[in-house]
Amino acid sequence: MSLLDGVRWLPGGRDLVRHARAELPQKNELCGAFAVMVSLRAHGIGVADQDEAALVAGTVLLGDGPAGIPPGERGRADFRVALPVTRRPELAGTSAAGVARAVAKLSGGELAAVPACGDWTVPALRTLLGELGGLSRVAVIANVDTAAFAAQDTPPRALRDYLEAGLPPLWTSRWRVGHFVLLAGTLPGRLGTLVSVVDTYPSLGERGVHLQPIEFAVAALRREDLAPGGLLLVVPVAEAPAARAAVTAAGLRSELWDNGSPAPFS
Repeated sequence: MSLLDGVRWLPGGRDLVRHARAELPQKNELCGAFAVMVSLRAHGIGVADQDEAALVAGTVLLGDGPAGIPPGERGRADFRVALPVTRRPELAGTSAAGVARAVAKLSGGELAAVPACGDWTVPALRTLLGELGGLSRVAVIANVDTAAFAAQDTPPRALRDYLEAGLPPLWTSRWRVGHFVLLAGTLPGRLGTLVSVVDTYPSLGERGVHLQPIEFAVAALRREDLAPGGLLLVVPVAEAPAARAAVTAAGLRSELWDNGSPAPFS
């Protein structure tokens, strides 16, 4: 039996997995747009493709060709539209503010992207994910540093040892970039808790879904060697107050963070 069979999915988590797997892989440099598109489709809102989400989010491509592709992946450059391009790394990427704007605009105001940032700790993330279980549906977009993850192909036996004895896996991610992913659920054990990460490439985990020790997920959100990270909780707009209350209950701030990518023009 796969460890994924034991995951306690957040409301709508299985739909995130289904829509993400149907779209894999992300287009080059469009991880934020991929996360937006999957989040909206999981809420029943149609989005044409990753390009549409990238345009609204203000994504800017780096002009030196595809960068940050996991080992073994070929990349994907079948862009439908011409996106803005720069040769200055500090002006490229997708901001947290851009992702939030794309969620609001592409949903026609039906959905809100409630931000969560601050001092990321295991109790904070555990509390927040637990609080979100009371919502009708939520897509959790996470802005992370993949270098802090365990290897996405960590053997199941090592993950089972972690769940039972709290022993962290020895393998670390071979892919190291600032990145957007989705968090879809948890798998608690006797001494460890795994977080289900819905990623943007099929080679990462089981068709794009891998399990991370909660300590590693926290470190990925802290992004110690990069600009700060955080979460965007995509919920029906009527449930935005409840999502913000969940953020506060976890000891976090419901504020957008600067991940180092330029915010879109209004």
